[in-house]
Amino acid sequence: MSDIAAISSFSQAQVQQEVAYAVARKSLDAAKAQGDAAIALLQSAADVQQNAQQTQRPLGPGQTINVVA
Repeated sequence: MSDIAAISSFSQAQVQQEVAYAVARKSLDAAKAQGDAAIALLQSAADVQQNAQQTQRPLGPGQTINVVA
């Protein structure tokens, strides 16, 4: 293999490695964003549940239906 071919091959391998690294970084960033979104969704659901429990009033007459026969 000539020197020029060896240098070209090395350069091509280096570019491929940089591209693979960039793709892996983008994939990791996307996974982190999805994880952050999932945590935010769970926190929001917990907040809604907590607010619902705080504002829940006891049921009075006319607010329930007895379906047992």
